[in-house]
Amino acid sequence: MRLKRVGRMGATGGLVAAALATSIVITPSSASAADSWQCYGKQVKRCATVSWDNASKTFRAKAKITDVAGGGNYQVKVTNVKLERYPAGKRVTMRTTKDYDGWHSTGDSAATSAIDACKYPHDSYKVVATFSWKKGSASENKTWRPDMSWVGC
Repeated sequence: MRLKRVGRMGATGGLVAAALATSIVITPSSASAADSWQCYGKQVKRCATVSWDNASKTFRAKAKITDVAGGGNYQVKVTNVKLERYPAGKRVTMRTTKDYDGWHSTGDSAATSAIDACKYPHDSYKVVATFSWKKGSASENKTWRPDMSWVGC
């Protein structure tokens, strides 16, 4: 490789600029480059994410709930999973999966259909889902939206 003086930066500045330029990778966001699950709960673990498919450049909302081993031995279900888009601070529901397949003994999951993230490249996306768990006749529901968002192409 031959070094060439570039403007006022000189050869060293040119090398630094070239090194920085080759290290920049543009992705939807670091959080959406893979499934970055946000979870909470001790006896019943509730998780949600916006999943990025790099091949098709699409987002989908995913949610899952698990009765934690050694916990309270709950039946669980996840319903009403939504992928929301936030253009200029407004909330728009883009996809919904109701997933009314009933109670499960150890875990349940659901996902929306995909949306072309490049169609709205500057908007952010969030997931929201309803998590339910029961033990005997007592049950609880929690609709939860993780405190993070993902950005399109």
